[in-house]
Amino acid sequence: MPRNNRPRGSRRPDDDDEPMDIARLRDGIAKTVIKNGIEFTVQTTSGRKAEDGKRWTCPNCGIVFGPGISHVVVWETDLGPQNRRHFHNHCWKTFQGRLH
Repeated sequence: MPRNNRPRGSRRPDDDDEPMDIARLRDGIAKTVIKNGIEFTVQTTSGRKAEDGKRWTCPNCGIVFGPGISHVVVWETDLGPQNRRHFHNHCWKTFQGRLH
């Protein structure tokens, strides 16, 4: 039988909470990345929550992709998220330009 190191009768407050949603944790984690002196905000997404029929064109390779494709949403921090672009994960790693 596994050992339980908690004192008897003690409960963690989150024992009854719903289980952690790993997909939710992966989506929406934004971070700052600097490439060639330009600060970008990069946010991961699985693409599962996208509207049906939604399509994006990767600015690095020019290939169109849709919902269900894991990718990153990127914008130059100074320009704001209204200028965001959707990149394939690999394409973002190799991208070295500016977003227009």
